This record gives sequence, structure tokens and C-alpha cells, in this order.
Amino acid sequence: MFTKFSKQFHSIGQKIALPYIVFFELVLICRMVSVYSTLPPKIDSIFSMIIMLLSGVIFLSHFLPMILEKKKIKIEYWLIVFIVILAISTLLNREYAFTENIKLIIWQCIFFFCVFEVGRENNKKLFTVFETILLVVWSALVLFSLYLFFARVSFSTPVKSLYYGMRIGFFENRLYGIFVDPNYATTISLVCIIFALRKAIFNQKLWVKVLSIFVMFVQFSYISLSGSRSGMIQLVVAAFFGVFFFYLFYQSKKNQSLVSKVVGATVLAAISSAVVFGGVSLMKTGYVNVANRVEITSPKVVDFFEKDSEKKIPDEKLVTTERPDVVENKDISNSRFALWKSATELMRLEPIFGTTPKGFVAIAKAKIPETHIAKTGQTPHSAFFYLLAATGISGTIVFVLFLLSKMWQSLRILFATKQKNYLEFLIDNQIVLIILVSSLLITEIILTRRSATFIFWLYLGKLQYDFDQQKQLNRLEK
Repeated sequence: MFTKFSKQFHSIGQKIALPYIVFFELVLICRMVSVYSTLPPKIDSIFSMIIMLLSGVIFLSHFLPMILEKKKIKIEYWLIVFIVILAISTLLNREYAFTENIKLIIWQCIFFFCVFEVGRENNKKLFTVFETILLVVWSALVLFSLYLFFARVSFSTPVKSLYYGMRIGFFENRLYGIFVDPNYATTISLVCIIFALRKAIFNQKLWVKVLSIFVMFVQFSYISLSGSRSGMIQLVVAAFFGVFFFYLFYQSKKNQSLVSKVVGATVLAAISSAVVFGGVSLMKTGYVNVANRVEITSPKVVDFFEKDSEKKIPDEKLVTTERPDVVENKDISNSRFALWKSATELMRLEPIFGTTPKGFVAIAKAKIPETHIAKTGQTPHSAFFYLLAATGISGTIVFVLFLLSKMWQSLRILFATKQKNYLEFLIDNQIVLIILVSSLLITEIILTRRSATFIFWLYLGKLQYDFDQQKQLNRLEK
């Protein structure tokens, strides 16, 4: 009886996995668009409730059969320990944002035990649909953002839920477009480039290849105008990583020493990274020159939001990509060093379990008001320092060990170059790597619920499928 019930429940989970992921994906994309923040909060609350309910079904469909049918439980124990630490931190600091911290723990469980596990199933149809939707929707949003650039739209409107307000168009000499933040948008554009590259390589239809190349060009265009320095670092790292391991794979059957292959791969990867970096710079210059020579009327829909705002780019002023917050700022980190220092000071208050993800600002204001975080109310702009402040040494060590274990498994397979679907595996690694690198400079992958975080856990789950397959293969060979 229990076996039949668990199998039926597992079947339900498999059937709703695709609509669950697609709905989750679209909601998070909406949150990346500035205008969404002006809608009544109840709308987002309804969407969140639907995601939570579906996540509950997904969770039970994955883990209930393991318990009822007494199967081997596949679960990441490091992540369970991290959730326990997060709960302890919340209880120890319960007078600070207790309810908000509980909500965040629930969301973190959704990413750890639902999104990750769906990815671990490696449903090819699900990933194909997911990538196609993101490519179509995000490319449309980027194209509209480029239109705003040429139309010289540039204004900011205060919005309570956004720290800097709603910035639209080419604001402060960087392309916000219709996105909340260019840094987060650039990460998704980079992911879209990798998705489009996959389609260009593996899809045999000519029109798909041509369209994929166009999408890559559009996304590169946004990256070049976004003014995101963290995005450029991600781009260079992704190019180096991809070319390095592609060269190793290409040379795997040739009779060369490993040292020669690694040296050759390093040189080619370094050249490729430099070319990509230079290419983006050239593209940025080209777009600026064109924008200063053409006149395009701004869309009427913008007038509704712009009417109470002061336009920042007069029609007679030349467009430039020199950011005033960088050129006129002696701090090369753009306040990141001050935020990271504040995070370590917060960690010292509660070194073992931290000061909670949602309560650390209030704690900083109450106990160390002279710190940068207390004065600005900002997050540390780095997943590592965010972890230190929010979960202390214990949470940081546990999560870093989890990531290191996954990196080790990936690198072993990549250097061996024996994986049957090596290029697919390499591309999936690039997706995860791009978001992981972004997390070092902006708050991603952990203690947040953004599109890039969602993609990270979905594709880390997909990589875990390959890790599991490799483990089974190694057992058979023994």
C-alpha cells in the first residue's frame, strides 16, 4: 500500500516538475525587471505562495519514496548541516527579523532540496524548455533595453523596495535598461550566451544556429554597455575556463605529455580571454559612436514613469560610458572593501553562528553603528562575506566545503577528458562557474532568491547527476 502510494506521488512530482520550473523561472525574471517592483506586493506574495506549495509537492515526491520504499537516500548532508546552522543563528538572534529569517530558511530549503533535486533528475526536455524560455524572454528584454539606450532614455524614480530606486535606460553612463541592477542582469546575459552557444554547437538546423549567434551578439551588446566590472571578470573567467578544457579535450587523443597539453591550453585560453575582453571594449565604443549619430524617439510607455523624473541625458549631450561613480571615486572597489570589513566586524560579534541574513543590518546599527553596513544598510556584496556575517564561521566553513567537494568532482572529470558527453558537461560547468564567480563580487547563490541563484542550483543539480553516474561507473569498474 505504501509502495503504491509513494510511486504515485513520485509520478505526480515528475509531471509537475516542468511547469514548476518554468513558473519559478518566469517569476524570478519578472523580479529582475524594475517595473515589477511598482506592482502591489500582494501579487508577488501570491506568486511566492504558489512556488512554496509546488515546492512542497516536489520535495515530498523526491524524498517520500526513499523513506517508504526504503531506498538509498540521495541527499546532500552538507546542506542539511547548513540549514541547521541557519536555524540556530535565527534562534540565537530571534529578536532581530525572526519572521523574515524563517521565510529565508524556507526559500533556502527550496533551492537546496527542490530545485537542486529537480536538476539532479536530468530531465532533458525540462532543460531544453527552460533554456529556450530564458533565451527568448531575456533577449526580448535586452533588445528593449538597447532601444532605450539609442532613444537616450535616462531617469530614476524612488521605489520603496529598491535601494537605489527604479533606474531606467542609460543611467549614470551604464545601461540599466529595464533591469533592477546591471550587475545581476549581466550575469543572466552571460548565462544566455552559454545557452545560445550550446544550441549553435549541437542543433543541426541552420536557422537555429544563425538565431543563436544573433542572441549571443545581443547579449554581448548588453554586457558591453552595462558598465559591470564584475560581469567582465565573469566573462574573462568563463572564456578562459571554456577554451582551456576544450583544448584539453581536443588534444586528448594526441600523443603529448600532460604538461605540454596544459601549457598549450593555458596560452590559448589566455589569448582567448584577451580577445573577448578587447571585443567587448570595441563593441562598447561602436555602440556609443552610433548612439551619438542617430535620433530615435523614446517609447510612449516610458512617459508614464518618466513624467515626475528629471531626464539625465539632454539631447545635445554626447553619450559616454565613463561611470562617474568609478572615475570620480578613489575607492577601486566601489565601497566593497568597506562592506567586507563591516561583514568581518559583524562576524566577530557572533563568530560561531553569525548574526542572521535578515537581522545583521539591525544588529550592526544597534551594536556597531560606526560600520559601513550600519550606515548604508547594504549587504556585503559577496556571498563569502555575507555568509561570514550571517552564519559565522560554522556556516561559512560548511558551505565552502560543500562547494569545494563539487569543484573537485568536476575537475576530476574535466581533466580526465573521458566523459561521454564531455562538451555538454563542460558547458554546464561554465554556467555554474559564471554564477559562482559573480557571487564573489555580488550577493548570489546563497541566502538570496534571484534568477542567477535559481539557475545555479538547477544546473549544479544537473552536474550532480553526472557525478552520480561517474560514481556508479567507478563501482562497476572495481
